[in-house]
Parts: sequence; structure tokens; C-alpha cells
Amino acid sequence: MKKTFAIVLSVLLLLSLCACGASSKGQSARDSAYYVSAPAEEPMPAPEAVMGEEAAYGGFAVNSTEMKAASPDAPEAEKPEVDPEKIIYSADATVETTEFEQTLEKLQALVQQYGGFIESSSINGSNYYSQARGYAGNRSANYTVRIPSTRFSELMGSLSTLGNVPYTYTYTENITARYYDVQARLTAYQTQEQRLLEMMEKAETVSDIIVIEDRLTELRYQIESLQSTLTNWDRQVSYSTVNVNINEVTVFTPEAKLSYGQRLGLAVRNGLKSTAEFFSDFLLWFVEALPALVILAVLIVVAVILIRRAAKKRRARKAAEREAK
Repeated sequence: MKKTFAIVLSVLLLLSLCACGASSKGQSARDSAYYVSAPAEEPMPAPEAVMGEEAAYGGFAVNSTEMKAASPDAPEAEKPEVDPEKIIYSADATVETTEFEQTLEKLQALVQQYGGFIESSSINGSNYYSQARGYAGNRSANYTVRIPSTRFSELMGSLSTLGNVPYTYTYTENITARYYDVQARLTAYQTQEQRLLEMMEKAETVSDIIVIEDRLTELRYQIESLQSTLTNWDRQVSYSTVNVNINEVTVFTPEAKLSYGQRLGLAVRNGLKSTAEFFSDFLLWFVEALPALVILAVLIVVAVILIRRAAKKRRARKAAEREAK
């Protein structure tokens, strides 16, 4: 009896296990049927695929690489380079020297050493009249020097080797904004020129060709003007301008601030020096003018004698007339 019950229980257990397996298979089949019959959703594309080679951004086609370069999180190597500043450096300087010819040679050597060139020069020397009167220290020279901007500071610091430098003035002009504005306008005009040339090839009537040619003439005038402006600015930015005035003197201008006593002593010395120079110049003038003065004195003496004789004759004639009456 017990064996029969055990057999029946085993059979029932086996049947229940088979039923569970069948139900799970049916559920799997139904799930598979559901997924097969349901519409398959498209997978979400990657961001790179959405942008593709060019993506629409604000109504404009933007290249994906440009967007990455413009991103602040982009690597340093991928960021666009910043346009360099455009600055024009210029300076004026005065140099005093007691060795005029040597100073001019030193200035030319300095300019050559720093890779520059002399744009213009003028030299005012002593004339014959000044040399005859013994004047000295009145020669001067004016040089306009163009020097590479990278060596500008070095040249200004080397001017003291030429002599005493009582005056220097340095000034800069930042033309960065104007430069790139003109450059952008030039690019726009060149683009318009290219489009007009394409329209010229497609023009069919004479009137259209004339209108396009007129516009091309105006554009080319603007392009040449802007190109000339940029070229001139490039020259001024690349090469700085230094105006150097060289004066020959006998005594250098004092550089340090003097006290009142020193100024008083300097005034006395300058007064005595001026007095000595006055009498020296007067003596030179007198010796130089002596022949003319002798001739003038003779003429004055002759004129006085003639005038006295004429006056004496006139008085004698009047006396004779009174006696006759």
C-alpha cells in the first residue's frame, strides 16, 4: 500500500513538473511573438552622427571640427590662434656731441648692426662766414632711421654711446582694431569681385555686362586702396621710426638737477663766457671790417672838407653883396 502511494505521488510530481515547463515555454513563445509583431524602434544615433560633417547651427552650416575647435573644452592644440597685435613704435631723440664726424659714423654703424636702414638724412655744416669768424659747434644733422621693431628698445638704449642725450620721446600707436577691420573689408570686397566675375561669364546682354564692369571698377579701386593701407601699416609695424637730431656743442647740457648755488655759479660762468665771446667776436668783426671803415672814414673827411669849402664860399659871396649895397 505504501509502495503504491509512493508511486502515485511520484507520477503526480512528474506531471506537475512537465506542466510548469510547458507553461514557461508558452510564455516565452508569447513574449517572442509579441516582440516580433511589435514595430522595432530605430536606435538613437550618436551625437557625432547627428552633426555629421556639417551640422545646422543657428541657420548656418557649421563644420563639426570647427565647433570642436571653438569649444572651450577643446585641447590647446585645436584652439584657433589669436591674431597678433599691430603696434607702431616711433621715437624722437636729440644727441649732443663734441666729435661730430665720429658720432655720425657711430650712428650709421649702430643702424647697420641692428638690421635697419637710414630713410633720410640732412647735415647742416659751417658756412664760410662762420668759419672765417672762428665759430665752432654750430653743425647739426637730422637722421630718420627705420629699425626692426624687435630691436627698437636696443637702439634707444644705445643712443647714449653716441654722446649726451638730453631729450628722448617714445610713442606708440595700437592699430590692431583698424588693421583687422580693413582686412575684413578687403576680404569681403574680394569675395564680391569673384562673384561679379562669375556673373560676368553668365551675362547675356550688353547692358548687364556694362553694369557688372562698372561695379567691378569700383570694387577694384576699393581693393587697391585697402591693400595699399595694409601694406603701409605692415611696413610701419615691422620697422619702427626713430628721428635722431645730432647737435655739435662745446659743452654738454647738464643732466642732473642743479641747486640754486650751482645754477648761480653756472650763470656767472656763462655770463663771463658770453662777454668774452662778445669782445672776441667784436674784435674779429672790427678787423674784418677795417678796410671798409678806412674807406668810409676817408669819404666822410672829403665830404666834410667839401661842405666847409662850399659854406665858406657862400658866406664870402653874401658878404660881398652886403658891401656892394
